[in-house]
This record gives sequence, C-alpha cells and structure tokens, in this order.
Amino acid sequence: MDEPSSTSSATEFTSARLLRCHSKRDDNPFDDVTQIWQAVFQPSKESTLVATCGGNTVCVIEVETAVVMYRYTYDNGLLYTISWSAACPNNNILATGGTSNTIVFIDLFTNAAYLQYRLSQNTCTNLFINSIVFHPYEKKLFCGQNNGGLYVLSYNIENNRIVNIKEICSVCLDSEIIGLEYSSRNDCLLIATNTGLKGWNNNQNTDQVLLNFEFPDNPRDKNRNDEIIDSVTIVKNSWIATKVATHGVIYIFNLNLALINMENNKCFVNPAYVLNWSKTENYYMNCGVGDNGKLLACGDDKGEIWIYSFEKLNFNYYKTDAEVIGAKSIFKWPKISNSHLKKKNLDTDDDNIVVAKCAISHNGKYIVCVTLNNLVCIYTLD
Repeated sequence: MDEPSSTSSATEFTSARLLRCHSKRDDNPFDDVTQIWQAVFQPSKESTLVATCGGNTVCVIEVETAVVMYRYTYDNGLLYTISWSAACPNNNILATGGTSNTIVFIDLFTNAAYLQYRLSQNTCTNLFINSIVFHPYEKKLFCGQNNGGLYVLSYNIENNRIVNIKEICSVCLDSEIIGLEYSSRNDCLLIATNTGLKGWNNNQNTDQVLLNFEFPDNPRDKNRNDEIIDSVTIVKNSWIATKVATHGVIYIFNLNLALINMENNKCFVNPAYVLNWSKTENYYMNCGVGDNGKLLACGDDKGEIWIYSFEKLNFNYYKTDAEVIGAKSIFKWPKISNSHLKKKNLDTDDDNIVVAKCAISHNGKYIVCVTLNNLVCIYTLD
C-alpha cells in the first residue's frame, strides 16, 4: 500500500490510498500488468465495503481503513465482472465470472466460494462472461458474454445462500456485450454492446425482438456511425447515463421518454443533459453513480477522474433541448512516493493509466477507481 500526495484540482476529495491487491502474489508491488475491471459497492446504504474484480482475484475492501477484508483467487482463468446480490436478506453473496464461462458464487458470511455454475457452452472459442447483474428484488441473474450470449438465470435462497441455479432463457445478440444495467422502474434490462445500446423487456419471453436505442450523431464527426457503448448506469428513477465511447460526451436521458418515442423497436434518445468528457478514442472506461444520483464519476486513459455534480439538475420534468454540462472537477492521477517503484520504472505518474471503472459510495463520501495497471485508488471526501 502506498501513500500518495494528491495533485487533484478538486478541493472536496483527496486521494487516500493506493492498493495493489490483485497481484497473483498479494505482496508484489511491482505487478503493473494485472488488469482490474470492476468495482461495486455493497447495496446496503450503511455499508463501506466495495468489491473489486480483476486478474484472477476478487477483493472485498473496507474503504474507511483501506483494508482488504477478503480475497478470493480463481484457479481457472481471469475474472472480468462482479455483482452483489440484492435479493438475499443480508447482501452477503457475490457473483463473479470471466474467461471460463463459469459463474462463481461467494458467501461473505463464511468467506467461501461455495458454488460454481457453468453457462451452456456453444462452439465459440475464447468465450467469456463480460457482465453479471442481479435483479434488484426478483430472484434472477442476468449474464452477458463477449459473443453476444445473454442468459437469464433463476435461483432460490436457502440459509442466506443462493442455490438451485436454473437457466430461464437465453438470447443471442449479433454483438459483443460489454455491460448490463437493470432499470426496475421500467422492468427493462439495458445492454451495452459494441453496436449500440439494446433493451430486453423482463416481462416478455425469449423470442422478443430487442429494443435498439438511437443516440444523437457523433458531435465530433457526424459522418461516423460507430456506437460502442462502454458504459450504461442508472442515475435515479428512470434517468440513465450512457457513454458512447467515441463521442467524447456522456448522455443523460429519461428511459420513459425514450420508450414512448419507440417506433418498430427503435427508441429515439433525446438527452436532457450532455456531459463533456475526454476526447479519447479508447473505450472500456465505465461510469459510476452515487450519493442518491447526485454524483457521477468517470475515469479516462490518462488517469484522470472526471466528477459531475447533479445536485442542481431537475430530474422531475422532460427537457426538449439538451443542456451541456462540464465536469465539476477533474482529479489528476496522484503522484506517489515509492523509491522501489521508481527503481523498477513502475511509478504511476504517467499518461498511460486507464481507469476502467469508478464506483461511488451510497453516501457520496468515497470514490473507488480501478485501473488496467493493477491499482485500486480510494478517494475520500474531506
């Protein structure tokens, strides 16, 4: 663990801790190749636990102390996604998955990976699970694969554990699934893919036609048609934040309104707010929302964290013209003082730090960012 000196331009947050807890050897400070992909806070509003996922490891970190409370190592491949169960009474179950096409269930009461479930196999090579999301109150789990396979699983709960996993249905998309988000207000699963944002109606059967969301033209180049959606998340109620990777902005739109404007399964998105973001051409940088929808954070490929405040935004009515909003603050990547890292040429003060995911605690006091060079950074509200 290293103590950084903050170079943030923000006054309300300071970087508190940097951790390298996903190395194959947990005491190896020189591993800068393990990629950490995901960070998710426990659903409980009082909790200060965040789960991170990357390499072949899951870590559960207590953010107030920056102590790794639990560390799970998977022997059969890499892990790309993780989700907390919200339907279990105590939110004690984690589900994770990755390259082996297998979901691993972890019980934090006993600190044990107690169950593995392998998705039905097809002929695709290099198949892996990109995203796992629990339904917020039904006993369902949604899983997305890199080859476009979307699975809906059911389960039972016994003794605070998820058991009896069954496949309800599966849908094949002609796209790579990058991420999943579930809107309980609209009973709709939002699917981020490399060919746009899709929607799956939870009330319909496996034969339904998926919804296609149409976003505004690329503000940087109207002749470009690429729509790689590398981030979709709920802001609050029916308000959605979506990042089209090469647009250089993050769109905030109302899902109710988009569904009303649907024609032949095409939903036309009229953003109420457009957040100016990085002009990078890279993708796989995922947003996070916290503090009851008042705060959004998204990292870039230079180690910067873009912070947006929604406190003064009105989410109670539909806007016809998009309002362009700049970041409230942009955190520069913290400089660290570690002579061993500098000797090994592994100091983190450079422009090649890709922040794969930002997660914000429910009370807005902590922001956790994970990078593709094996770092977990915890920012704390002053």
